[in-house]
Amino acid sequence: MKKNDIKKLMMLLMLVAFQANAQVDVTLKVDMSAETVSADGVHVVGTINGWSTDATMLTQEGATGIYSVTVQLNEGWHRYKFLNGNAWGTEEAASYPCAPSNGDRFLYVNDSGMPLTLETVPFNGCNPSGTGFEVTFNVDMASEGTIPSGNVHMAGWFTDWNPEVLNFPNATGDIHSGTLRFPTPADYPIEFEYKYLSAAGWGNDETPGPEASCPSVTGANRLITVNTSGENIYDVFNACTYALSTEDVMANTFTTTYNKATRQVKMSSIASQAEVATLSVYDLNGKSVQTNNNLNTLNEITVNFQNQANGIYFIRIESGTKQWVKKIIVY
Repeated sequence: MKKNDIKKLMMLLMLVAFQANAQVDVTLKVDMSAETVSADGVHVVGTINGWSTDATMLTQEGATGIYSVTVQLNEGWHRYKFLNGNAWGTEEAASYPCAPSNGDRFLYVNDSGMPLTLETVPFNGCNPSGTGFEVTFNVDMASEGTIPSGNVHMAGWFTDWNPEVLNFPNATGDIHSGTLRFPTPADYPIEFEYKYLSAAGWGNDETPGPEASCPSVTGANRLITVNTSGENIYDVFNACTYALSTEDVMANTFTTTYNKATRQVKMSSIASQAEVATLSVYDLNGKSVQTNNNLNTLNEITVNFQNQANGIYFIRIESGTKQWVKKIIVY
């Protein structure tokens, strides 16, 4: 190889390495319209600046109440909060669902390399539902007996693996759920590594899996990528996700996504030729509320719950002697 070719190759490798570790411009915005802004200015503090309260000051946008700043961040999870001032004691007190962990806001920078402009959030509050990126985690705790609402916790990258700061406030029967709302765009994929706990503190954590047959489990944790806002994640404590098959109907080929805004479940199969005879929907009492006998495939099916009340439903798909049952929470 010629010297010039070697130099070109080295430069290419250096460029690739630089791009792989390059930081992304992220613009944070906060609405201070309801606040009397401190003479010390508006600041942001968090993992983004080593938790320094006076290192990162926001600038007012014209004559509006919006303050913003652009920072450079690496790929991965970041936690932060705004301050009406430049010292501890002036920080905001935002909470669930945008800052459910000790009042810290969460932010994920993915590997796309795209610059981000985050949703404007009110000081002490969250961006409205329907803006940014929202995902709901649901976990079936039936194996653990009766657990009071609020006892189930979640730990992961986004909580810095603290097992005590993020609990699920909602419970419907054995299903405990919590929604996370991020200021990132609705179509900006987020990667989660996490696990559930039956109560606060290590020792109450699950062992999900088994890894060999559960694609969402890696080692002792769950690892998933959520691609778009509005998705629901359905897991089973100390197990995998909801069983995709009761009689081996092409296991792991079906996916379901619930959209809260439209109250619809979208179902699809990676095996578009999968023949389906009947799709039935039952409520928690076993009453049939919907039936479709005219399905030829399950490549793209939408089940509408606009006429049903909130609650737990079961979708059953029958094909010959085989069937598949999925539990869905409508809310």
